[in-house]
Amino acid sequence: MTLKLVVGAATDVGRVRDHNEDAYLVDDHLGLIAVADGMGGHQAGEVASATALEALRAAVTSGEGVRDAVTSANDAVYEKSTTDDRLRGMGTTLTAGTLAAGGTLLVGHVGDSRAYLLHDGELRRVTVDHSLVEELIRAGEITEAEAESDPRRSMITRALGIDPEVEVDLFPVPVVGGDRLLLCSDGLTGMVRESQIQDALSSEPDPNRAARRLVDAANAAGGVDNITVLVVDVVDDEDATTAVPIVAPNEPAPPPDEPVEPSSAPPADQRRRPRRWWRILRWALPIVIVVGVAGGVLIWYARDTYYVGTNLSNVAIYRGRPGGVLFWNPTLEQRTTLLTSSLTGGQRQSVKAGHGQFSSLASAQAFVGELRRQAAQRTSPSTTTTVPPTTTPPTTAPPTAAAPAP
Repeated sequence: MTLKLVVGAATDVGRVRDHNEDAYLVDDHLGLIAVADGMGGHQAGEVASATALEALRAAVTSGEGVRDAVTSANDAVYEKSTTDDRLRGMGTTLTAGTLAAGGTLLVGHVGDSRAYLLHDGELRRVTVDHSLVEELIRAGEITEAEAESDPRRSMITRALGIDPEVEVDLFPVPVVGGDRLLLCSDGLTGMVRESQIQDALSSEPDPNRAARRLVDAANAAGGVDNITVLVVDVVDDEDATTAVPIVAPNEPAPPPDEPVEPSSAPPADQRRRPRRWWRILRWALPIVIVVGVAGGVLIWYARDTYYVGTNLSNVAIYRGRPGGVLFWNPTLEQRTTLLTSSLTGGQRQSVKAGHGQFSSLASAQAFVGELRRQAAQRTSPSTTTTVPPTTTPPTTAPPTAAAPAP
């Protein structure tokens, strides 16, 4: 029997922010669900999240898989941010799922929004946060408990729209009828413990009321960020999926029994456009190819090297060229545990300036290893060997021959 998704949704500005930069998408025809948490200042975050969701749906509609569709969403956000000075630097997280054949939900993920699966009463996090705190936890530098109050927990290490390329995590999640999924922004997980989330998902059968209950819990805990929640029930009957369109900030979702569906029949004048566009395309295609090749070479040049620099108070490895090339800025590849304070003055200045360029990550790691070895030698106790003074034996006069007896 075909699986269907029954979706409950809720979004809220929270108790502190003055506008909502979150957005979400549910498309029952595509079996597509997504949550985006925008960033970038006044209105730019809202533009980033809405742009990502529009591009995501268009890409999936055209036949792209969820990973490629998230990449297309990155392209759309990045292009808009680099062509409008008011939007420069904007970005967004994106966690999206699409129902594939064989009872699998494919989840594409960038950022620190999250996806969870509730199966047989047990809640499991599906995604991994792309955040500084998550990296510190995995490196063993802080604990999960310490991370809850760490002031750096809002610092993300990967987002859409920041760079022309983005690495997308893909998680295949087997699902069966009776499972429940949760997609949410960090406005929920930053305020509500996972045990509370599990309790709300397990005890409230209606997905819309469950979503509202979780939003209320985040607001009751302080509501310091925008909060967006999708509660998704996996069912194996023939009921249609609840359809919830993209929701603009602070705009309530329509009731589940009043789905908003776009018309599939284009106007007559749009049906006459393909021939005209084909003539334009034949003229423009060679130019596009030349520009594309030149752009590809430039991207390759900007991204084919590594260098050693600093991140906070630690030595770090970056991919790219120091200072960046045009719009392509270097990205953090690895934040090491080697402190800059353990380096010599000359080494510290060299690293802060972005030392050298390495053709591979392994070469950069080897250089950091040498810095670490030298630092260890400087801090280890020195061994002094005492050499006894050299003495000159006393000069002994040769024996005098005895005179012969008379």
